[in-house]
Amino acid sequence: MFIDLVIAVVFFAVSQTNTSPSENPNQPIRNYWEHIQGLIQQFDEIRVTDVSTKSKYSQTANKKYPFDLFRSLTTRELIRACRESIKSAREEGKQKNWNEEEISLKCEENIAYVLEYCGILIDKSSEVDYLIYSMGEEQEEPDLRLFLLNQCIPDRKSKSLFSIHLQMLINNRKDEYFKTLLTIVKRVNEKPQIQIAGIDALYSFFLEQYQKCTEKDPIYQAYAVEKHEKINPLWIENPQIPKPLDSTQMEISKLNRQLNDFIVQLELKITDKRQTNEVVAKKSKEVLEKIYNNLPVQEKERLKALLSGSVSTTQQKPANGNTS
Repeated sequence: MFIDLVIAVVFFAVSQTNTSPSENPNQPIRNYWEHIQGLIQQFDEIRVTDVSTKSKYSQTANKKYPFDLFRSLTTRELIRACRESIKSAREEGKQKNWNEEEISLKCEENIAYVLEYCGILIDKSSEVDYLIYSMGEEQEEPDLRLFLLNQCIPDRKSKSLFSIHLQMLINNRKDEYFKTLLTIVKRVNEKPQIQIAGIDALYSFFLEQYQKCTEKDPIYQAYAVEKHEKINPLWIENPQIPKPLDSTQMEISKLNRQLNDFIVQLELKITDKRQTNEVVAKKSKEVLEKIYNNLPVQEKERLKALLSGSVSTTQQKPANGNTS
């Protein structure tokens, strides 16, 4: 009887050791990165096709989709998993003597693995705000911040499921997103890579918002049909084109004020020697040229002079927010 009891105890201990975290829902999760890897592995194992019968059907008839396994995880927990995945990548890189670029690539790969289904599962604005907050938080992991910022840029070649949903979610939190990006651009001691990503993301934000604002205006829509042209944000500054509705003009005025704040910060990146980084200054000038060519700038001649190198920061003037 004693031997039977010992065998039973050993069997129980072994079974507990071989059980994945996802099979013990009542146990606290100590490492979310390892927990998520276990979830994906579990799903992949369930999906294995029965080779012996050569069945065309997966064994996951009752499991639906992989993101169903993530429904119990919050955005904060997924961000924590990202931090743990970055730590794991650095430890692996140290063991395998990887260089910094290789470690960064592994960090990016791990973060993408964690966040792939995050956008699908978010159903609260507070969770979107936490992602935006993570982009701007100086104490957050730089690799994570850089990844999040890059996922916000629509014209990036590699579009992931996460980036598609993140861009849609951010569109409903425009003010919070703008404030965070402008804060990143303003910081004197911000990491150059993150500042560049922030500048690119903010330019993409304005390009998209001006386009959406003009495209939905019925007066511009009618003019586009009449002239057989595509609606262009530069119509805003063209006195020969009919003015849009008052509601559209109010929206444009807000965008103009925000764009002016962005332009002022880009000017400082070029002209203020206290915060000038050569790479950031080059990116700032590149984006100012894009703004000049593609967006309705109120002080067009002044911006042209700046790009030609004949304006100092002491000549800055705030925009008045008018649409004309």
